[in-house]
Amino acid sequence: MPLYLKKDLRHARLGIWEITETTGELYKMASLSTQEEAFYAQLSTETRKKHWLSYRLLLPKLLPAHAVSGISYDKYGKPFLDNGAGHISVAHSGKFAALIISEQFPTGIDIEHIQHKILNLAHKFLTDREQEYRFATAVRESLYVIWGAKEAMYKLHGQTGLQFSQHLEVAPFAYTGNGRVKGHLRIGKTHRVMELFYETIEDYVLVYTVGQG
Repeated sequence: MPLYLKKDLRHARLGIWEITETTGELYKMASLSTQEEAFYAQLSTETRKKHWLSYRLLLPKLLPAHAVSGISYDKYGKPFLDNGAGHISVAHSGKFAALIISEQFPTGIDIEHIQHKILNLAHKFLTDREQEYRFATAVRESLYVIWGAKEAMYKLHGQTGLQFSQHLEVAPFAYTGNGRVKGHLRIGKTHRVMELFYETIEDYVLVYTVGQG
């Protein structure tokens, strides 16, 4: 089974599944609850089914057997474990699916396949200040770190109403392949500062965060 990566983090565990199986093979490996079976049945594409089954299969790799349960979704679309064993966040892109779980704190994760099109889309998700950033090298990778950080912060926040170009901002950084960045979530009277970690995996960028308090 292609468990590509498993990491023990401070206050969390993270896993990445490299999808090499067919949808049918993934389905046979998964033990789905009745509610999950109903959710799975309404997924409309093979790609979506593969991604969903893959991050579902990560659960038993990251949790002891007695803590594994089905995945459900709240009114905002944020996933949670039916048994309340911890906070989870999921992501998928291309051949990878990722899941992070923390017993104590909300989490957020994103993984993205590095593509040239990010250069043409950057103005849609960068704040005015971020548009002034100048990256000496690895421009695409740096933009994917910003995008991934905002996705991770959005998922950790777990509610609607956030605009990437207005309410979420990443402090200046120099891309080094693997590292950390500081993110700011500002909406209304709320200003939350988050520490996010990123790493390059083949031609993908992974970003994750674990909130404390």
